[in-house]
Amino acid sequence: MKKLTGGLIAVIVAFVGVSVATHVLIDQDALRERVAVALRHQTGLTMQVRHSSVQFLPWPAFEASDVVLTRDGQVPLLKAHTVHAGIAVFALLHREVRFQDFVLEGATVNLVRGLDGQANWSLTPDRENEDASLPVHGQSGQRIQAHWDLSLDGLHVAQAAVIWNDRLTHTSGSFGLDKLDLAGLRSSSPWISLQGHHAGMPFALKGHVGNLSQIRGTQPWAFSIGTTLGEGDKRDWLNLDGRIGNPSRMENVVLTAQGEWLNLQDAHRLFPHANLPNVPALGGDVAVQGSPGPLTDLDGDALLHQVLGGMTPTRVHLHAGYVALRQGVLRNLHVDSAGPDAALTVAADTQWRDTAWHVEGGAGTMQQALAAWRDGLKTAVPLTVQLRSQATLPSGAPSLNAQDSARFALSGTIGVENGHLVAEGSSKMLHLPGAVLHDVSLHGTLDGLDRENLSFDGLAFGSQELSVDGALTLVLGHDVPPVVSGNLHATKMDLDVLKRLWLQPAQPAAPAVTPAVPAVPAPKPVAPLNDGPAPAVSDQPSVETAAMDQTPSWVKRLRAQDVNLHLTADHVVFAGRDYTDLATRLTLSGGHLRLDPISGQAQGLPLSGMAELDAGALPVTASVTFQPLMLPAGLLETQLGIPLLLQGPVQVVGQLSAKGNNAQELRQSLDGHLGISMVDGQVQSELLGQMAGSAASLVLGKGGRSLRCLGVHMSIANDVAHIDTLGLQSGRFSTSGSGTVGLGTQALDLRLLPVVDFEGAGASTPVVLTGTLAAPHVAQDRDAGGNFHVTIGGDSNTADPCTAPLAAAREGQAGPAPSAVKAHHSKAGDILRALGVLH
Repeated sequence: MKKLTGGLIAVIVAFVGVSVATHVLIDQDALRERVAVALRHQTGLTMQVRHSSVQFLPWPAFEASDVVLTRDGQVPLLKAHTVHAGIAVFALLHREVRFQDFVLEGATVNLVRGLDGQANWSLTPDRENEDASLPVHGQSGQRIQAHWDLSLDGLHVAQAAVIWNDRLTHTSGSFGLDKLDLAGLRSSSPWISLQGHHAGMPFALKGHVGNLSQIRGTQPWAFSIGTTLGEGDKRDWLNLDGRIGNPSRMENVVLTAQGEWLNLQDAHRLFPHANLPNVPALGGDVAVQGSPGPLTDLDGDALLHQVLGGMTPTRVHLHAGYVALRQGVLRNLHVDSAGPDAALTVAADTQWRDTAWHVEGGAGTMQQALAAWRDGLKTAVPLTVQLRSQATLPSGAPSLNAQDSARFALSGTIGVENGHLVAEGSSKMLHLPGAVLHDVSLHGTLDGLDRENLSFDGLAFGSQELSVDGALTLVLGHDVPPVVSGNLHATKMDLDVLKRLWLQPAQPAAPAVTPAVPAVPAPKPVAPLNDGPAPAVSDQPSVETAAMDQTPSWVKRLRAQDVNLHLTADHVVFAGRDYTDLATRLTLSGGHLRLDPISGQAQGLPLSGMAELDAGALPVTASVTFQPLMLPAGLLETQLGIPLLLQGPVQVVGQLSAKGNNAQELRQSLDGHLGISMVDGQVQSELLGQMAGSAASLVLGKGGRSLRCLGVHMSIANDVAHIDTLGLQSGRFSTSGSGTVGLGTQALDLRLLPVVDFEGAGASTPVVLTGTLAAPHVAQDRDAGGNFHVTIGGDSNTADPCTAPLAAAREGQAGPAPSAVKAHHSKAGDILRALGVLH
């Protein structure tokens, strides 16, 4: 027992003695210097340590506190509160400091890159100052060319923070590093395990990589990494597996990505400013291979271009639950290709407005599609697209086109030099925004022989409401406007059914303050100039150039295209009236737009006219001639910006001209004469009430009334319409008069004589209509002596109140006759006769 006790005491004494001897014999400063020199030799980083110590028992170990790693002139890359690691003793004999299970605690990693591209994380070996003192007391001499290496067997980080600020790409951020384990760093397949968090969202990364010494070498380097974001059932995951045949030159790269994300925007939890689209249920697998070449000095768009140009997909299987488009959405999107020589297909359900469709398409093989994409469609690609209506929306609700039975197909080849596409389709019904077409059929071909010539042949669209055929050609050139030419022929066209496709919704029946001039495209508002500094080189015109260029944007658009179209229509229904044999030639060249001649038939009358707009030079000149033309009242009112108070066909006769660069200048310069007439239409009682006064409004009532005739003739000059003849009749009410209307101010100055008929005799009083179109005011008119006059009775054989105003408005042109006046027996007339007022 005594011997055993003595042996234990001897072992303890020896252990303590060796430990004390270690601290006495080992020069801590020299050893720290060795580590610093080795670190700088391999990475170019300078190490600062507040305190460090080395122990050999019970095993060799190194411990340091307040460690800082920095590149000269840069922000510190690493600050660690505590660092400790085991040391391989025999490696020291080979001038190598090898740490085993290197542990960092309480560390902060700060990654910074300046505007000059210098990054503090760049690891560049420093071959200078490689000598260091021997780590033994009493042996302070230096060894010449004593190269010391530094290596790690394993790295473990706990409770660290990672911060980055890339001023060159204007990106920054941070995340917490809960745990990082790097094992087998000197082996051929190191293991990585990382767990972190950002804004309370956990993420993880695990996997194997190749030998770290070969990451920039010429030997093959493989990796397999798995990542997760979130936790539980709401966790996103992405796996990356790959192999690089020659890492130094990035050659023979093979990469496979697999994953499932609940939503692409989940990445905002790590990168809140990524501005990614809303794409739920995104997943699949993609395999690519290629040799993109060295990527070390590339960044941003250059890096993306290099990778896309050097890598080729070999397998694609992608799906997404939802992708937003400018108009509508895609749901259940699938993109698939099993290999380079396999078909590339796309399938999706789409919703547009309240209609549901299923679309399927193909673009040849993946190799063909990729070649065409890279050479700008110089390689022709087979293309197929099929579209068919669905019974339900993706939400499960019934779709608007559930009963349409619509099918449309596009097939052929697409390419800039050799393209041929055929479009075909049919539908029992076709729901469009604001219209429903029945028994629809579609056919047409598109041919592109080269980059500059496209032809649309055999165009045919048929339905019960619209039937159109024709042929078009499109010629594209360098630095010249595109030229569209051809002919379009409509066998039938029901514009009443289709009006919501092209006509603005009706305004409320209230006066609107809008200049009463033909609609002219107005220039868009000019956006305010950016107050920030302009780039040194820019394709945009300078501020001085933009200030000198006074050309309106709509004029530029007219000058930017050439058109030569022959337009015909056999039968058109508009506002309940039939128009037949309509024809015109539309030409546009150098900003000079002409519709000449305009011809056709309406209500048994020949139509004739011409419209011209010359924007080839400033100021723009415009002219229109009506000899006559029949236009729906609603169209005129909409284009003039006034309430819809009239319904029916309006016969327009006259000639107008204008000059200016915008709507206001054109209106102010408007000059000419104009006659407007209508028979057997409809008028809102509100309009009649404005002419006769509030008392008459009680008699006229509200809503629409039949309009037997309307005739207005005017001359226009100096922004004022001088009305020399105005007359209308609606039932027992008629009025006549003259006056002026300000086109810009909309000021009214009309002298009217409204008449209420009582079985051939009428009651009338002169009124004056003043105010504005927005706020008219009617009052009894006084004679020269300042007296009011009311006339009751008259000759029952007086002239028809429609004859004179219609003749004046038509300027000698023929026109439809108003319907005969219906006999009407009035009890009010009987009372007046009984009183002796009427005879």
